[in-house]
Amino acid sequence: AFYLLRQSTVIATLPGMANRFLGTLQSKTKMATNFGVTQFLLVANLIVMSFTAWLFWNPANANVQSLVDNEAASFMPLKKESTINNIRTIDTHDSTRKIKSGRKQKRNSTTTTGLIGSVDSAGFYFVHPKEGERNFYKIGEGTHTDKVSAPGRLPSCLKNDKSCTRPNCTRVECRPWGHHYDTIYQQRLGPYSRDDVEPFQFLEIGFYQGGGYDTYREFLPRGECHSMEIACLPEGPRNEGKWPWGNFAAKNPRYQQYLDENRLHCGDANNITFLDTVWKNEMKRPDAPPLKIVIDDGAHLAEHMVQSVFYWFPRIEPRGVLVVEDIQPIQEANPFRTQFLPQIMKDLHFCGDPKQQRDELCFPSLFPLLASIHCEMHICIFERNDHPAKELSLDKSTPPKNALDLKQCKSMLNGHW
Repeated sequence: AFYLLRQSTVIATLPGMANRFLGTLQSKTKMATNFGVTQFLLVANLIVMSFTAWLFWNPANANVQSLVDNEAASFMPLKKESTINNIRTIDTHDSTRKIKSGRKQKRNSTTTTGLIGSVDSAGFYFVHPKEGERNFYKIGEGTHTDKVSAPGRLPSCLKNDKSCTRPNCTRVECRPWGHHYDTIYQQRLGPYSRDDVEPFQFLEIGFYQGGGYDTYREFLPRGECHSMEIACLPEGPRNEGKWPWGNFAAKNPRYQQYLDENRLHCGDANNITFLDTVWKNEMKRPDAPPLKIVIDDGAHLAEHMVQSVFYWFPRIEPRGVLVVEDIQPIQEANPFRTQFLPQIMKDLHFCGDPKQQRDELCFPSLFPLLASIHCEMHICIFERNDHPAKELSLDKSTPPKNALDLKQCKSMLNGHW
């Protein structure tokens, strides 16, 4: 465009030169008779060409200038337009946290990247459901699950330390009872909450009183939702495979319904024989939809967490997810966070390049199936890649010795990384 503009400036001077020449020619008509026929035709041709060029380049100049202006404008900063007012906001039952739709909200720029969520009046960040998705936070409030209870409890906890479960935590989000898992669940499980998603299987480990399970059933209407709970075993001594501390699950008003539907499975989810029996007899049916989601919310013991990962992760279908909750700094769960996670995170980035320093996998049975790891506070999601699900032997479905002791993986030692 700039080249055409420059050329048009040069050529556009030709008509003026021709006109001046013609005026001179007319003022000296006597000289015309001295010209030969050939010279006269050359001058006439020059005049016609100059006039034609002027007719062509005059509008072309305007078009070229328009192109130049548009090109320059494309590098100008866009005008800022407020899109916040158009974002659908969260509606909750707590009047101190309620945001009216359409009202402009104050947002921290570091928490609104991509405009996937907003900060409410109390300072809590929420992810907005995409079109067609259900609202995990709103459903969780209705079922009273602890998975979304922290935001509602923190304001009163900060006013009165006695109401805090952990009042002296440096990180204030850790002080109230409950969690703020809705942000990660809305992002990663939101697509499964749509009415047009293909049917799939879902498994929760740790039914307890069913608040979380009820949330998932409502949030994932297209899912065939299963759950496991040890407390609904027959009452009796543990060494007899029974449960002596009461049936927590029976407090759920739909307890018997879930049993009758064969969706609630009573047993020890850390017992690999029980896991394999439920999987092969109740879930891996010829008519069953694919297993896409497994969530561990059981005993919060690191040994149980890694058992869930090693048994269930290979059996999840491509691009499905395995979720481990309650990875908070407590004695029971600490080894999962400090010993298991560093090893599987290292395996996630493994290349095995022979030109580099020799490296080894910590978890060879998980590595070929792992696509990503996404963690937020006290919760991690392990995503399957595109390789088909595997039915591993029970031996390979059991955690190896190094699962909770990273020193037993050579590549985690000094000099190997």
